[in-house]
This record gives sequence, C-alpha cells and structure tokens, in this order.
Amino acid sequence: MSKKLNIPWSKPDISENEKQAIHKVVESDWYSQGPLTKKFEDELSNYIDSNVSVVNSGTSAIICALLAHNFKPGDLVLVPDFTFFATLSSPKFLGAKIITADVDQKTLNISPVQVEEIVKNNDIKFVIVVDIAGLPVDIDAFEELASKYNFTLIEDAAQALGSEYKNKKIGSFNHTTTFSFHIAKQITTIEGGCVSSNDEKISERIKQLRDHGRSNSKNYSHDLIGSNFRTTDLQSCIGLEQIKKIDRYLSNRQIISKKYKDELKNVNFQENPNYSVRHSNMMFFTIYPNKGIRDKNFKILQENGIDAKLPWPPLHSQPANPELNNKSHINTEIISDTALMLPIFNKMTEEEADYVIECSNKI
Repeated sequence: MSKKLNIPWSKPDISENEKQAIHKVVESDWYSQGPLTKKFEDELSNYIDSNVSVVNSGTSAIICALLAHNFKPGDLVLVPDFTFFATLSSPKFLGAKIITADVDQKTLNISPVQVEEIVKNNDIKFVIVVDIAGLPVDIDAFEELASKYNFTLIEDAAQALGSEYKNKKIGSFNHTTTFSFHIAKQITTIEGGCVSSNDEKISERIKQLRDHGRSNSKNYSHDLIGSNFRTTDLQSCIGLEQIKKIDRYLSNRQIISKKYKDELKNVNFQENPNYSVRHSNMMFFTIYPNKGIRDKNFKILQENGIDAKLPWPPLHSQPANPELNNKSHINTEIISDTALMLPIFNKMTEEEADYVIECSNKI
C-alpha cells in the first residue's frame, strides 16, 4: 500500500493570475457587474458559439431561462429524477407543477423514450434535460420531441461546459442552455453561471431579468418583473482567467477518466454514446453490482483519505417533494443505490488517481 494521501472530491485551480486579477479589480474601485463581466460574456460567447448572459449562479440561470420563455405559475415542467436538486427547485420555486422522468441506467441521462411517453399524455410546457457528469443528452432526439409536442426545451448543462455533441459544443444549439461556475465545476467564478441562446431576443430578456427587469441599469424604467441575478466583476475576472485554461483542464480530466476506466476492476461506468464527441468529465461515476459492495468501497475510500461521494437520492424521494413520493423510477433508484462519484479535478495528478485506484481495487 502506498503512503496515505488526502484527496478531495474536487478542487479548484486558483493560481497567481486569478489573485492578481482580483487585486486589479479591487484597485479599480469597480466591484459590481461591469466591463469585466461584459468581457467574460464575450469570451464565453466565442467559446460556446452562442449568445451568453452571465448570472450569479447555475440555479439563477435556470430561473432566468424559464422566465425568458414566458413561464407561468402552474405550468407543468418535466425534469429527470436523477439530478442535483436545483433542476427541480428552480421551476418549483416559481410555482411549477413538477413531473419526474426516469433515466437511462447506462448513460444516467434522461431518456427520450421515457419523455415521449409522458409528454404525449400530459400538457407539458417545459422539459429540462440534464447532461449528467458532462455527458450530453441526445440533443437531436429531444429537439424533435420539442417540435412534435410543442414544449420548450431547456438544457441544464451545469456539468457540461466544453462537452460536445456531434462536433458542436453544448450551448450552441437551437434551445436555451444553462451552465454553472460553482467552485467544483470545470471553470469557476466561485459562485456563478450563465445562459446561452442563439435567440437574441431571449438573451436580451435574460439580461433584463437579471437586472430587475431593466434594459438600462442607469435608469429606473423596468419593462419586466425581474430580480437581482447579477454577478460581479470580482467574480468575472476569475472567470476570464479560468476560461483561458479550460482546454488544459478538460484534457487532464480526460486523462484521469481514461486511467480510471482502464485500471479500476469489477465496476461499470457511465456509457458514452457515439454522439458524445467530448465528455467534460466534471464528475466520474463508478457503478457497483449492488448497494452492499458500493457501501463497503465507499467506507474504504473514506478511511483512506479519499473524498468520494454518494450520488443524489431520487428527486421523488426528497423530503421537500412529498407530492412526488408515490412515484417509482427503477433506474434512478438503482443508480442512487449502487453508484459512487470518485475524485476528479482540473489539476489532479496521475499519482493521486493511482492511489484512488489502489484503494478502490481492494474490494
């Protein structure tokens, strides 16, 4: 056994460049949303090849996307049962009625087949799909369903910045997409997020919504009912430094992911369909034969200083969603019981990955 290491589940790469950028903002006396946020938006727009509006979190990004598409309280919103809570809480906070759909046991993503079964029998206004761990959903299939059944498609790509579907970056398609820059993500602004849309009217509405419904922050004329979803130049200056390094970050995550897949024994992994040209590997899932083996492995990793994480429980079983407790989504329940999220981060070393593999292979 190699020497014991302490390995976090995720770790941001905040270098001297980010610290110097923060210092310059402090010295400039302009801390709130301003010219650096506009520059950050421009850099993201060029990277994604879409119109980008930066907001203060990935959760705010979903809220703004819904409101920009004329969400109304009482609208039926379909979300995957297996995802982080914000995918559900954002529309529910606005007054949505939520329906959950099971996910595919191999990709961990929401299934177009399952979604069609629901939307053809319900007046669904919005479907929010999620790119779990950075793996793109089958975008063509969902855009076809949106057209056929007349619902608004929103892609929660909080984990998928840099991922590609059929050689196009996530966020550059004909529907609205949201991202997160939370501290654990591929690039971070500590907290933050953005919305991308090829529809300039939608992008303009989001910029109004984030600033209390104003189209001009220098006056007090409010065209929409919005709120304060603004970010700050203190955060955007970090994002500007981070976006310069994103390809390097994604390459290192790919190296760690491949190493895990090549060397971990007796586990399964998230399936990567052919349409997924690039997987951002924001998270890395291992899937065990049963809950007992998963729990033993989790205990071994924790005892050896490895901060692996258990996955989210099904949304239908969350205490905040008692109205969904009568649901049963078998694949989601199996994944929640048998999966584990291993450490993976931007500057993770192969030595650290070797240690995780060594400890994981003990059972």
